Amino acid sequence: MFQQVKTVVSYVAGTSTLRQYDLGEQVASAGLWKIYTGTKKTTGQKVAVFMFEKKIIDNPLRKGYDRKETEKVYAVLKKEASQLSRLRHPSLLEVVEAVEESRTVITFATEPVLASLSNLLGNYDNLSPIPDDIKTFDMDELEIQKGLLQVGKGLQFCHNDAKIVHSNLVPEAIFVNAKGDWKIGGFGFSTFLNNSDSPVPYEYPDYDVRIPSYAQKNYDYMAPEYVLDENLDFANDMFALGCLIYTVHSHGKPPMESHNSGRTYRKNIDNISSINYNHLPYHLHEVMFNLITRYPSQRMTAVEFQSSKYFDNVLVSTVKFFESFPEKSADDKANFMKGLIRILPQFPERVLVRKILPSLLQEIKDHSLLAFTLPNIFYIAQKLPPNDFCEKVLNPLKPVFSVSEPMQNMITCLDNIDLFQQKTSSYIFKEDVMPLIYHALEVTSPAIQDKVLKVIPTIADSLDISTVKVSLFPRIQNLFVHTTILSIKITTLICLQSLIKLLDNFTITEKLIPLLKGIKTKEPSVMISTLSVFEEMGKNGEKDVIATEIIPQLWRLSIVPTLNLQQFQKFMNVIKKLSTKVEQDHSRQLQDIRTIEDNTKKFVEGGKDNYNDKVPVDFEKLVGSSGGAINGSTSSSISNGAIESLPDPFDTPSNNRVSEFMTALGSSNMNSTTSNGRLSSSSDFFITEGGIAPISPKPRNSLNSTNSFAGNKANSPRQSINSHSAISTSSFNTIPSLPPPNSSKTGTLSTTSNSISSSLFNSIAATSRNPQQNFDYSNTINTKNTIQPLSSNTSSNLYSSNTNSNATSFNSQFNSMSSLQNNNNTFDTNKTNYIPSQPIFNNGSILQPISSNKSGLNNNNSGTNQKISKGDLTMFDPYS
Repeated sequence: MFQQVKTVVSYVAGTSTLRQYDLGEQVASAGLWKIYTGTKKTTGQKVAVFMFEKKIIDNPLRKGYDRKETEKVYAVLKKEASQLSRLRHPSLLEVVEAVEESRTVITFATEPVLASLSNLLGNYDNLSPIPDDIKTFDMDELEIQKGLLQVGKGLQFCHNDAKIVHSNLVPEAIFVNAKGDWKIGGFGFSTFLNNSDSPVPYEYPDYDVRIPSYAQKNYDYMAPEYVLDENLDFANDMFALGCLIYTVHSHGKPPMESHNSGRTYRKNIDNISSINYNHLPYHLHEVMFNLITRYPSQRMTAVEFQSSKYFDNVLVSTVKFFESFPEKSADDKANFMKGLIRILPQFPERVLVRKILPSLLQEIKDHSLLAFTLPNIFYIAQKLPPNDFCEKVLNPLKPVFSVSEPMQNMITCLDNIDLFQQKTSSYIFKEDVMPLIYHALEVTSPAIQDKVLKVIPTIADSLDISTVKVSLFPRIQNLFVHTTILSIKITTLICLQSLIKLLDNFTITEKLIPLLKGIKTKEPSVMISTLSVFEEMGKNGEKDVIATEIIPQLWRLSIVPTLNLQQFQKFMNVIKKLSTKVEQDHSRQLQDIRTIEDNTKKFVEGGKDNYNDKVPVDFEKLVGSSGGAINGSTSSSISNGAIESLPDPFDTPSNNRVSEFMTALGSSNMNSTTSNGRLSSSSDFFITEGGIAPISPKPRNSLNSTNSFAGNKANSPRQSINSHSAISTSSFNTIPSLPPPNSSKTGTLSTTSNSISSSLFNSIAATSRNPQQNFDYSNTINTKNTIQPLSSNTSSNLYSSNTNSNATSFNSQFNSMSSLQNNNNTFDTNKTNYIPSQPIFNNGSILQPISSNKSGLNNNNSGTNQKISKGDLTMFDPYS
């Protein structure tokens, strides 16, 4: 709706008021007027824009009525504004922009208003929507007294000075501004009586139903001499004032309701003495009997009205004094401000906020009265919400923060610093209130310096680190350096102690500690205050700073001869406390360093052992698998969640049990077999009840080639690097025999558990020469802690039919190796984290070192044990 009004203003109405002001929402109404808030586009000035839309009366009046009736309405409305423009008084509504008329509207602008008295009494005609301020407005008796007193002053001005009769003093003609002041308006029927030579104009109040009632005089407020005697006089307005007082105290109901009928009006006048005033305040009874009278000679004047007992109380008198405050002397003003603080609690809050507070703020320009004015301002400011406090109090007081003369001005502001802290946000406090602190630290008055230094600790918690470091601390530091007053130095040290927690390490070490070191006075009070600052620094300070900066300084101060025993003991207590803190912190640091070093050393020295430790891991669960087959086969080398780790059997460290076992194999000539033999996870042999058998290796020519087995091929699974074969639990009871040298080398391997292919030895030899070639251990499984070889069939010959079974002594050699005693040479295959030592073999063993000339077996040192290295180890080949 407001945008539509603005559009009308710009393109249709064309009045300069509407072009110069931005309209807000409608706040009030007064008869045919709609009242909007307005803001001047160029200056931001706030006004109230009165607007009358001609369409309200145009259509009804055109139905058979003369155009002159419409013009009569327009004339009354325009006269209201034009008469106001000619009159200037604090109790009259002030016109800002003169009345203007366009084809669609009539407008003028005045000072801002809250509402018309008619709205506050419950008449909401021509007002939509109804503002909440008007709905909930409940006038206090003091507000009524104050308002009626202002109306009386306005009538006094009109009658005695302007010589004008209002002639229609109704609720729609009274306006309440933002301060709560009552202003007279509605001069549409006013008449000047300043020319005694000319006859008094008179117009009989004949009510015309074709014209809106607001554009006609209201019978309920007209004086009887005017209606009945055709007498226009100033006393007419005093009769209307009496009726207005009755209406205000009766929630909008006038003392006589004539319904715009002359006959009814006469009847009411005849019964005027019977009007009941019991519901009015007692002191108003006499006033009403002297206002609502049949004859004007019996009525009191405007001056007499203001002097009545109704206004004879301290609150009204205080308001009256405020209204004439500029006229008072300096002593009267100072005495008034001193005593006002006692009276303020008796005022209604709305009067304090809307009337008293603005009046007080207007007087802060007088610096001589600030010391007396500020306490009253701060008392009322406590009742304001934060937003209103910032807008109505803080902003006007900003210029006062830099006023140090008289010094009581700044001290009063500092005394109320907690009020600023409560009513403002942290940002506003930092930007708008902290300048008061900065100015106070920079003045030379000791009283102000002492006050601000005592105030700072109370606001320290609301300050941020940057504010303290950049703006506050440098000013305190400067004050401490330049002051020569001992009490100010001590207060400054106390202030600094409260700010320690907000200072960073750099500021403490580079600025604060040097500042304290520069203290030259030896006064005990200064020393003790300095001790407190150092103690506060030590609570959260770094041990290096405490040990190198604070404690030495405390020792220096502690031996000052001006200290007594008790003061010296205070120093000793703090020194001991800080020394203990340094000892504990440094010991903890050294312990942490030692722990880190030990863990690092342990990791470096025992990393391999730690790496090889068995840690049960459910790998299938970890990777999200159910343990299914890979390439059609299942893994057989995992048991109970653990993976057998098979280190290189040819690694040389001396603690490898495979090496010891191999040494035992080389030196033993016994034919006894071991019981409960186990497979070393670092070896390539099976230890069984019946002897020793090597693991069946992969063919040397291809990792993915197939091992050929004789016998039932259905039980001979295809072997590859990614596959695993089934397990046979049968044991090896004999060591396989080698074929004769002239036998065929192309025979196929049998799957028997009692014989072994010579390809194993070729594979071992190849591995010793080529470290990159690894054995495939996937064809074994741990079954009840006993590692068994893979097998598909039961006993059969290892070689094919063209093999000579009596051609070699290989079988006897292996039988001799399998005859180890069940002694310390046996080992547990569960212990897989062993590093093999260098094996030692007897002369004649099939495992022999390669000679340096690579011409066959090395027969040197025959009959003795020989130590061989991994690079020199090969397998004896009976066919070479």
